[in-house]
Amino acid sequence: MLLSTRRRVFEAAFVVMLLNILSKILGLTREQIFAMFFGATGQLDAKVAAERITSAITVLSGPVSTTFLPVLAGYAARGDSEGAKRITSSIVSLSMVLVLAMAALVIIPAPHVVRLLSPGFGEDTLASATLLTRVLLPAMVFPLLSAFGKSVLNTYGRFGIPAFAPSLQNMVIIAAASLFGPVMGVRSLAIGFPLAYLAAFALHIPAWKRSPAWPSFSVRWDESTKKVIFMAVPIILGSICGQLYILANLNLASRLPEGSVAALSLADRLRQFPLGFFAVAVTTVLFPTLSGMWAKGDKEGFRAATVNGIRFVEFVCIPAAVGLMVLAEPIVRLVYQRGAFTPQHTALTAAALTAYAPAIAGMAAQSVTTFVFYSSQETRVPVALSVGTALLNIILDALLSRPLGLVGLALAHSISVTAGSLVGLYLLKRMLSGLALGPLAGSVLRALASSVIMGAGAVLVSRYTGFAAGSGSLVRDALAGGISIAVSGVIYVLASHVFRSEEISMVFGLVKQRLGARFGRDRSES
Repeated sequence: MLLSTRRRVFEAAFVVMLLNILSKILGLTREQIFAMFFGATGQLDAKVAAERITSAITVLSGPVSTTFLPVLAGYAARGDSEGAKRITSSIVSLSMVLVLAMAALVIIPAPHVVRLLSPGFGEDTLASATLLTRVLLPAMVFPLLSAFGKSVLNTYGRFGIPAFAPSLQNMVIIAAASLFGPVMGVRSLAIGFPLAYLAAFALHIPAWKRSPAWPSFSVRWDESTKKVIFMAVPIILGSICGQLYILANLNLASRLPEGSVAALSLADRLRQFPLGFFAVAVTTVLFPTLSGMWAKGDKEGFRAATVNGIRFVEFVCIPAAVGLMVLAEPIVRLVYQRGAFTPQHTALTAAALTAYAPAIAGMAAQSVTTFVFYSSQETRVPVALSVGTALLNIILDALLSRPLGLVGLALAHSISVTAGSLVGLYLLKRMLSGLALGPLAGSVLRALASSVIMGAGAVLVSRYTGFAAGSGSLVRDALAGGISIAVSGVIYVLASHVFRSEEISMVFGLVKQRLGARFGRDRSES
C-alpha cells in the first residue's frame, strides 16, 4: 500500500514537473525579454517593486486559500459534494471581497507607498513603479481565483490544468512585452500582467465548473468556514512578517546602485528553476495526498509520504544548488546578456546568484515541511518558523547589505532559509512520532557527496567546452552550455549510483516498468 501511494505521488509529480518545466522555460523567456528590452536598470527595478508591493495584499487572502484545501479534502474524502460547494462558495466570496477592498485602499495613496518602500529610486523609476502598482492592485483578484481553482482541481485529482496555467500566463506576458515593450517600455506590463492573470484564471473555469465545488457568490458562516478562517489567522501573522522581509529587502536594495533590485530578481528567477521543476511538482501532488491521508487517519502512510517527499526534492535540488554556484556567471551570460543587458549587469546578477544558490536545498525542504504541517491542519508551527526566518533575514540583511551590497542581501536569505529548514525538520520530528529521519539524512548526505563530485566535473567540463569563458556566439555558448550541463548531470547520476542512492534506483525502476508496460501493450495490439 505504501509503495503504491509512493508511486502514485511520484508519477503524478512527474507529470506536473513536465508542465512546470514548460512554465519555467516560458518564465525564463519572459525574463530574457525583460532583460533584453530594459536591462538591469531602473525600468526593471520599477517592475520588480510594483510586483512586490502588489503581492503584499495577498497577506490576508493567500493564507485563506492555503487552509481551505485540507478542509475541502475532508469533504472530498467523505464524498460530501454539497459541503464542498458550500465551503468553496463561502471562502472564495470572502477572499474576493477582501482583496478588492485592500486594493481600493492602496490605489489612491500608491505614489506615497512606492516612495516609502523604495526611497532610493529616481523620479522616472518611481513614476513607472506607481503606474504599475495602481494597475496591478485590482488585477490581483485573478491570481487569487486561480489559486482556489488549483486547490479544488488538485483535491479532485486534476493536476494538468493548474500546472499548465502558469505557462499560459507567461505566454500572454511575453506577447505583450514583445509587442508593446519597444514602444512603451516597462509600462507595457500594465497591459500584459492583467491580461495574463485573467487568462490563467479563465483556463481553470471549465474543469472547475464540472467539479462538485464550483462556487456561487454566497457566504455561510458555519463551522467549516470558521475553521478555515481560524486556521488562517496564525498564517496571516506569518505572512505579514514575510511581507515585511520582502519590503525591507526592497527598501535596502533600492538604496544600492541602480539595477540592484533587478539583478536580485533575475538571479532569483534562475534559482527558482529547480524548485519549479521538481519541488513545486512534488508539493502540488503531496499536499492533497497528505490532506486525504490525515482525514482518513492513515498516520503511517502520512509519515512515509512526508519523508519520501523531502528525499525526492533534495535529490534534485542539492545538485542544482551546486551547479548554479559553480556555473553562475556563464549561465547568467547565456540566459540574459543581450540587448540592453551588458557584461556589467551579468557580473552583478552572477554575484547575486552565487550567494542565492545555497538556499535552494533549504527552500525545497521548507516547502515540503510547510505543506506537511498544513495537511495535518497545524498552522502555528509553520507560522512560527516563517516569522523566525523572516526576522532573522531582516537582521542579516541590515548587517550584511552595507559591507557586501547585493551579495549581502542574497547571502542573508540563504543563511536564514537554511536555518529555518533545519528547525522545521526538528519540529516535524517532534510532531510526527516515529518519523524516520535516518533514511532522510542518509539520502541527503549521498546527494551532497554526489553533488560535490558533479560540481568539480562541471567546472572542468565547462572550461573544456569553452562555456566558462564564453565565445560571444549565442549558438556556440548554448551548445557548450548544454553539453556542460548534460555531462554534469550524467556525472551526478553515476555518482549517485556508486553511492547506492535509492532515489536513482526508483526512478530507473519506474521508467523501466513504464516502458515494459508500453511495449507489452504494443506487442499485444500487434
